[in-house]
Amino acid sequence: MTADLVSGPSRGPTLLRGDIAATMYREYLLLTRNRTNLLLAITPSAVYLLLFATSLSRLIGDVRYEGRLVSYPEFAVPALLLSSMLAAATTAGASLFQERLGRMDVELWSYPLRRGSYVAGKLIVSTLLILAQSLASLGVSLLVFTFRWPPSHWVAILCGIAVASMAFNGLYLLLATLFKDFQRFTVTINVLAPTLLFASPSFYPAPQMAPVLRWLSWANPVTYGIRCIRDGALNGFGAAWPWMLTLLAFAAIAWALIGRSLMARAREI
Repeated sequence: MTADLVSGPSRGPTLLRGDIAATMYREYLLLTRNRTNLLLAITPSAVYLLLFATSLSRLIGDVRYEGRLVSYPEFAVPALLLSSMLAAATTAGASLFQERLGRMDVELWSYPLRRGSYVAGKLIVSTLLILAQSLASLGVSLLVFTFRWPPSHWVAILCGIAVASMAFNGLYLLLATLFKDFQRFTVTINVLAPTLLFASPSFYPAPQMAPVLRWLSWANPVTYGIRCIRDGALNGFGAAWPWMLTLLAFAAIAWALIGRSLMARAREI
């Protein structure tokens, strides 16, 4: 009997090795190699920033929020971040739908790929893409505007962005698993982002919205994303944590439904 002194004891797959790492790398290439999708995801946020930097921030001045006056850039930047977040989530959702439509998953499951690795890799990389694009939008906002928020408020902003990225990535990936018709999905996913954005207290305070829109905004998930980041920026964790918990609950439900749908698809193949 001979002992294998080279290979050593076998180890299970980790996040940075094996099929999980391969899946994450594949998802990264899928989401970043399509220059058209990246351009469409970045352009709306860049246009909004340019408009606010040159016109609206000087035109509107201060607005009243939660009983106090704040500058309009401070009030509107969370909406700009959500705009970037929704655009990136659109890219992630479209990538998953195109994969299902082109039956690329059939090729995937012909390899020794664990179902859990596929689901985890897709959720992790798409969330990181949305988070990175949102942080890039925040960086551009810092170059355009001047904010004097305390360090604790900046931490609350970053936590709010991370939680909101998880929630809206879950929303768009869930939509990608529910649709089967290409035209319906394309129309829905491209109309959904501006509808959600402007049907929430994004660029205007809630008391100034039309009564019907004000009531509908409570069923709009973007409202909670904006409130989370805005309250974190202006008031810190004490005001933002209820919205963070709401978004975390929404993300957990959406991710569970996505995993269930992808697992069911893998069993069918």
